[in-house]
Amino acid sequence: MGIMESRLIHGTVGFAIGDALGLPVKGQNAAELTAAPVTTMKGYGTFNQPAGTYSDETGLALAGLDALQHGFDEQALIKAYQAWFTAGKYAPYGKRSPDIYIWPSIETALKTGQSVAAPKEPGALIRILPFAFFAYQTFDTSLFQKAEGVKVLETFVHITNQDAENLVAAGIYMQIAVELLGATPDLPSAIATGIDKAGSYFGTTQPYQPIFEAFQAALADDKWPDGSATDPISLLARTLKALQSKPDYHDAVLQTVNQGGATDTTGALVGGLAGLAYGYTSLPHRWCLMLAEYAQIVDLCRQAENSGFFPKYD
Repeated sequence: MGIMESRLIHGTVGFAIGDALGLPVKGQNAAELTAAPVTTMKGYGTFNQPAGTYSDETGLALAGLDALQHGFDEQALIKAYQAWFTAGKYAPYGKRSPDIYIWPSIETALKTGQSVAAPKEPGALIRILPFAFFAYQTFDTSLFQKAEGVKVLETFVHITNQDAENLVAAGIYMQIAVELLGATPDLPSAIATGIDKAGSYFGTTQPYQPIFEAFQAALADDKWPDGSATDPISLLARTLKALQSKPDYHDAVLQTVNQGGATDTTGALVGGLAGLAYGYTSLPHRWCLMLAEYAQIVDLCRQAENSGFFPKYD
């Protein structure tokens, strides 16, 4: 298996790089970033971390990737997330920095074992990418046409978030990724087809229908979502607008990061789909080399591909 062919590596590394690009400027607004834009991987900033450091977005994604290579097991997923939270497994440099912000719903779920409704936080959306690979291997591109598929998706989301907003946003993002893994040849088509397939369920089912319609309205609006918004629907719309307006990895990720707000989140979400769509050669080599735990991330992807529960690229 070559790194050039591995879609799992492309998406996962793309996600992690976007996260690391955004982390140093998290919380800055668009005006501040217009004056001093992010143009490459840099360090310190908001959380005083070295260049290439990623946040909870990537730590949780890697934990999910590790757990899912043994099949879908809710308790195994929780155990992997807790290993990241308590012991720093999957974290940069083997230690989770207490200074880096964690979404409160995730912290609550991992401390208490009880998930909550948190419609203003993307706790499930940020974890969904590895599930997309698992879903494609298990259900092809037809998860929303199968009751078992919807049930597994709901179980995955509800580990940290009970709200409908996270389920809708995570489901749409997942289906777009799945379309890229399937026969859909390009990102615009994958976005359109993914939204249509997710909408076949969310657009006709309560309580999801009004949330899905709100997402459609946000995506169609000429105005971009407020950069300070942290709800999963706004973050998903912002992600897809960046991907639609900038047809390559480098420009799409930098555009969303320089809009400010939850920059590690949007950088990761854009980076994951852009990495899938454009492949390994789209990832700037210097950013790969600067990414914390790059070799370990690639190794984990290769292990997952050999597990039988993820697509394998020979």
